[in-house]
Amino acid sequence: MSLYLKYRPSDFDNLVGQDFIKDTLRKAVANEKTVGAYLLCGPRGTGKTTTARLLAKTINCLNPYDGNPCLECEICREFKSESLVDIIEIDAASHTGVDNIRELIERAQFLPTKTKYKIYIIDEVHMLSKGAFNALLKILEEPPSHVKFILATTETHKVPETIISRCQRYDFKRISHVDLKSRLLYIAQNEGIEVDDASYDYIIKNSNGGLRNAISLFEQLISDKKISYDDIVSKLGIISSEEINLFLDKLLNKDIAVLELFDTIINDGKNIKLFFKELIFTAKNIAINKVKTGESIENYIFILDILDEYYIKSKNSLDENTTFTIAILKIIGNYETTTKKENHIQKNIVSIENHRELEKKSETNKIEEEKSEINISKSDIEDIFDFGQKEEKTKTNNSNFDVNLFIDNLKKSGAKGGLTMALRGSKIDYYDDLLEIKASSSITKKSIDSSDNHSLMHSVLGEMGIENIKIKIV
Repeated sequence: MSLYLKYRPSDFDNLVGQDFIKDTLRKAVANEKTVGAYLLCGPRGTGKTTTARLLAKTINCLNPYDGNPCLECEICREFKSESLVDIIEIDAASHTGVDNIRELIERAQFLPTKTKYKIYIIDEVHMLSKGAFNALLKILEEPPSHVKFILATTETHKVPETIISRCQRYDFKRISHVDLKSRLLYIAQNEGIEVDDASYDYIIKNSNGGLRNAISLFEQLISDKKISYDDIVSKLGIISSEEINLFLDKLLNKDIAVLELFDTIINDGKNIKLFFKELIFTAKNIAINKVKTGESIENYIFILDILDEYYIKSKNSLDENTTFTIAILKIIGNYETTTKKENHIQKNIVSIENHRELEKKSETNKIEEEKSEINISKSDIEDIFDFGQKEEKTKTNNSNFDVNLFIDNLKKSGAKGGLTMALRGSKIDYYDDLLEIKASSSITKKSIDSSDNHSLMHSVLGEMGIENIKIKIV
């Protein structure tokens, strides 16, 4: 028996990471306030099917205690041995048609043989056809008093609203690092398996918040009652954190030697897709930590933008090595080009500012002489400032505006972490009637530029005594 099945919770007390859901369902069972249909939604491996089975068993338990099954009565014993015919589990992925649901409806009319309720657990319910959903809707609208339905899905948006509205819905969240590690420690202790901290961290990081994923990977890595990070590196072909940091450092410094390092990784037979996943994860964490200390993250956002784009492309690529090589070339080439352009623009801006100072101090004839000495053409100026928009040239930055206070107030007012993170990585200038936010990348701009964010920023600015101001995101 696999470890996941061996350590599957037998009551609500042992359900991991879904405290609100298990407490609510326990109270409903204890008070005999259960409903005719439930809808359990959420990512894979977070406990939806386990919860459905626990609920079905507890509802029918002959001697429930405080909303938990007794585990000793005839019903509990038959459920454990999977011989209880009144609790029926159906995989909607293989029973998608209307005929399957019609057959279910016909059988549902018969009374249960042993239990109080006949319970149907329909997993991956979003896979049902339109006709099957219509047939299911009829029995959900007027269910027999002896029947209950528990539906589970990973893709709620594919379930018709007419079905959702007739169910009591529960949304399962990804399980936290702390809860996952606590469960793995419990299993390791019971099985007598020695595991180092680095291995726990790797398993949990790659479980995507799912306990089933974590336990399956845990079991896969066991070797002679032991799991070590060195064994993980050799078994799965992953790259060490030191190599990942070295690779990222070379990308940030536009070091062409990064291509040779990538060739070495390929020739060593490492898992390239897993390597880039780790690279993205590392760059993201470093960027988050830099934001917290007020450091610039523009370079990291640029790299993350490209790595994420090409990681997605690699899923449909005939040669993922080539796909990732293109990503590296794009980072080195484009980032270098962008930097050169920025330096060129900055030099022009300095020249133009010097030019303006001379204009103020000189008379008309002297201005003409100094213009020829500086030798700045109209086209140079137009490259930096939008042509014809003279009002942009006369804007004066208000130095009294506290950008950090503005972002902190946004956070206190309920702004999502993505907005405040994006703003800290952007350049913010406040003029008399304009707040200009220069986003560091297209992704950053999209994360800031929404109607909800505009409304929240206007509200916070109003609280700071700044009214009737236009917000411009570029």
